[in-house]
Amino acid sequence: MSDYADTNPGPLQVVHIISGLGHGGAETVLHRLLTAPTQPDRHCVISMGDEGVFGPRLRAAGVAVYTLDMKTPAGALKGLWRLHRLLRQLNPDVVQTWMYHADLIGGLAARLAGIKAVAWGIRNSGADLQKSSRSAKALSWLCARLSRLVPGVIVACADNAAQRHRQWGYRADRMLVIPNGYDLSCWQPDEQARAELRAEWGWAGEAGVIGSVARWNPLKDHANLLAAFALSAARDPSLRCVLIGHGMDASNEALMALINGHGIAGKVKLLGRRDDVPRLMNALDLHVLSSRAEGFPNVVAEAMATGVACVVTDVGDAARIVGDAGWVAPPQNPAALSEAMDQAVAQLGTAQMRERLRQGRERVGRLFSLEAMVDAYHVVWRRLAQDYPRRPGPAMDASYSGAGGGRAGRPRRLLFVVNNPAFFLSHRLPLALGAQRAGFEVHVATMDGPSVPQIVEHGLAHHVIPMSRSGKHPVQETQSIYALWRLFRRLRPDVVHAVTIKPVLYGGIAARLAGVPAYVAAISGLGFVFTKRGQGLDFLRLAATLLYRLALGHPNSRVIFQNVNDRDVLRKAGVVRPEQVVLIRGSGVDLNEFQAVPEPDGPPVAIMAARLLRDKGAVEFVEAARLAAGHAGGLRWVLAGGPDAGNPASVSEEEFARWQREGVVECLGERSDIAALYQQSHIAVLPSYREGLPRSLVEAAACGRAVVTTDVPGCRDAIEPGVSGLLVPVRNARALADAVMRLAGDAQLRHQMGEAGRRLAEREFDIRKIVQTHVDLYEMLSDG
Repeated sequence: MSDYADTNPGPLQVVHIISGLGHGGAETVLHRLLTAPTQPDRHCVISMGDEGVFGPRLRAAGVAVYTLDMKTPAGALKGLWRLHRLLRQLNPDVVQTWMYHADLIGGLAARLAGIKAVAWGIRNSGADLQKSSRSAKALSWLCARLSRLVPGVIVACADNAAQRHRQWGYRADRMLVIPNGYDLSCWQPDEQARAELRAEWGWAGEAGVIGSVARWNPLKDHANLLAAFALSAARDPSLRCVLIGHGMDASNEALMALINGHGIAGKVKLLGRRDDVPRLMNALDLHVLSSRAEGFPNVVAEAMATGVACVVTDVGDAARIVGDAGWVAPPQNPAALSEAMDQAVAQLGTAQMRERLRQGRERVGRLFSLEAMVDAYHVVWRRLAQDYPRRPGPAMDASYSGAGGGRAGRPRRLLFVVNNPAFFLSHRLPLALGAQRAGFEVHVATMDGPSVPQIVEHGLAHHVIPMSRSGKHPVQETQSIYALWRLFRRLRPDVVHAVTIKPVLYGGIAARLAGVPAYVAAISGLGFVFTKRGQGLDFLRLAATLLYRLALGHPNSRVIFQNVNDRDVLRKAGVVRPEQVVLIRGSGVDLNEFQAVPEPDGPPVAIMAARLLRDKGAVEFVEAARLAAGHAGGLRWVLAGGPDAGNPASVSEEEFARWQREGVVECLGERSDIAALYQQSHIAVLPSYREGLPRSLVEAAACGRAVVTTDVPGCRDAIEPGVSGLLVPVRNARALADAVMRLAGDAQLRHQMGEAGRRLAEREFDIRKIVQTHVDLYEMLSDG
């Protein structure tokens, strides 16, 4: 097949299916292959697990990534359906699978989706399969029986792996070997890095630093390595050892038992998993592969390319990689491995060693270049695509063109419309990433701003729309609707999800005019128009109600409310139909980020974390602090947030400056470390006039903090009154001060309420539940 002539130079559309995207050899090679500068084809990746380490890196390189989260029986069933649907929609030229699970499941799913151009990828030598998982052993046996039916080609990473799998019954005439390739511009000698690291480790004057880059795994046989090092160190006490990789840290009890058992704790440095391995490799004199089984060990070629001497056990293709440039010892033999290490150390600094290192780097460049690997895969895929043409229909790259054209040939397209990019990141990013993992192609439309690059970094397509924070200029408002209509017509999303008042109103109108198939409106509070006091006929509120009726009249739509009061207001006004209503309590909270911790020592701290708006109760908070001045317990009042010039309800900069000078409250300004602020406080306060369901109170509950808030819609929905917090009348600074001082003086009550708040957060506000509810909603609407 290697002599096949590429007569069609156009790019192929290749879908890669892999078990997961964690930190492993196969995942590293996949990333290297797809992001190579000479890569001629178009790719997307489907992970049967999560996005792991390499998902964000692939997205940053422009590669679409879909995750299936097939970790549970229910997730596996749902993931299988999503996988089949994705393959049908993408309709690629070739499906390339990686590792046993993906070979079997991904290969069968591809064939059921009508795709015959399937290439399996073998990354395991199979030499010590009994040390692998039961599922891996069962799948390898099953794959051998199906290798005549499913794949058109079986790509092994090593000669040794190919030979062993043929012996197991894999189809021999479909097996070929493509060695891993390496970018020598990444892996190269760096004397400065070497000197800096050796000085950092306190080994600047030491000769003989031995290292190993390998995760904690039985197949890597760290017991063999440490036993061999102990033998060598007994003969040469100046030797030192560095272990790099997942599990290589002091929390690994089994590893520490080995180190202490050999009496070498003072000579071994544990660095854990690191992302700067090319730099760290430069600090080594000798890299040791001590494995009992391998396929094509990447780390050996990487060490040689960096100019580091190598000792390897004779497993997989390790001996083939080092050739005459390194030392080879039998596996599971510490004495032999120690002898090989001693021979290598004895040559350090000599002309003979310098020649070995030169030959090693030259060998990697000649036999295992990144360009050679890219070319080999391209030839294989091109031949597969020629032998098994894809079924009629649009190609996968229709989803990348940015043009319209409906659903055919691409994943379902979801577009978020939010006015403020910072608000999207703080309140809706988990929903977007959850939809992306579920197979949606996710776009975001916001105003321009400094937060936009962060949206793009998450692999989300971004579109700038003109939209002001206020609504005082009718011409500008009309331009916003027109801009959204044009975007919808060009992008042709399957679902539009609009968040906050103006995107909901303008997005709903534009969606109906543009013929968007499905529309989701998130009413996260009815806002200033519905909370301001007025007498007589309120023309602004009347106009807003009419706009809501127009915007929310989409025939295939859902309106998400965060509390029942807002729902009832719009239902009473005839704005929403009963079948449109969905009640989701808030935006959710990451319970891992916002963790309950014991209260700090010292005087009690009452904190309000919010934009400084009058209708958030900022003025009442400051007045309550004045009323509580001189509290016997030293009660402190802390304000985290700043004025919002774009909101008519904002306090002025001058008023904020007066509060700072007065000193009755500690004004922190805008802060992003909200979890830490709650964990450093005792009481969370929000005296708002009206809310959807305030995120700040949900986050405070997750941190196990008692709450004082107002008895108004949204706020009372965020707590269990009298159980996880106290309610006070709105616009009543005296009642607010009394409630805060009550909690400040009763630690037991605070603790009880904090514990109840955490239970409430776990039961109602877990971000994972909120995300899944939204994804189910998107799928239901887009299937309608």
